Parts: sequence; C-alpha cells; structure tokens
Amino acid sequence: MFKKTIVFLFIILLLNMSLCLAASSDDNAMIAVALYIDTSGHYIPGTDFLNKALNEVIRFKINALFLGSEVQSGNAVLRDLTRCGITNTTSATPDLLSTYASNAHVNYVMLFTIHPLDFSLDLKAFSSATNSYLVDKSITRPDGTEALSTFDTFSAMISDQLTEIFQTIHS
Repeated sequence: MFKKTIVFLFIILLLNMSLCLAASSDDNAMIAVALYIDTSGHYIPGTDFLNKALNEVIRFKINALFLGSEVQSGNAVLRDLTRCGITNTTSATPDLLSTYASNAHVNYVMLFTIHPLDFSLDLKAFSSATNSYLVDKSITRPDGTEALSTFDTFSAMISDQLTEIFQTIHS
C-alpha cells in the first residue's frame, strides 16, 4: 500500500511539472534591470556597496511584485546595454532599448540612474511589446527623508517607483 501511494504521488508530481513547463512563456515576465550611479566625476566612498545593496533591493521588490518573473540584473546587463550603445538612462532611446530587448529576450527593461550628490533618480521603464516607454521621469528626494541614510532614501524611492511600474503594467 505504501509503495502504491509513493508511486501515485510521484506520477502526480511528474504530471504537474510537465504541465507547468508547458505553460505559455508570455505569462512570465522577463525583466532586465540596470542601475547606474552617477557621481559626476567625484569620488564618493561606498558607491560600490550602495550599488550592490540597491541591486538586491530591486531584485527583491521585482520578485515580490512580479511573481514568476525572471529578473536579469548586474554587470552582465550593463555590459550588454553598453554593447547596444546605452550607457545611462539619458542615452537610452526606444530604438536602442528595442534592440537590447530582442537580443536579451526580455519583455521589460528598467533603467535607474541615481545621483547621490543631489539625491535624485532618473528612471526609464520600457516595454518591448509596445516598443515604448512605460515610465520616463526624474524624481527628487521626497520631503521628510532628510534624516534617512543614502541607502534608505534611494531604497524607498526605487521601491515606490517599482510599485508604480507594476501597476502600470497590470492596468
């Protein structure tokens, strides 16, 4: 009896896995995220730690909002964007982002440029389905965040913007 139950559960598991693998790939968003830190040529200690920490915040937030999505980020995305001629959010055009999205096989491209000297954030979110920007804006430091650390300020700004992008995509 025990062996029959194990075999039955194993067959159910295999069927479930094959059905999940056969699901449409359009249901899962493929997202590429790039984070640039613009220091305007100044040396700012700790920017490498800030970069790593904010990349983790972005990955965590996207995984929480876009359940079942695959997120590409980090140096590989930055390298591939540079190959397509994109070096920051300012140089990103719809044509260049469309080229990158088709080469990387992603549905959405999100570019963040943070400016730690003046606590501002430039953001572009691009959809490869419509070949247009979902979001293209600059954000300044919100009121009431003067007492927060640089990481906390940018983390809150990025989290809020990712939530808005999520709402835009699903509306």
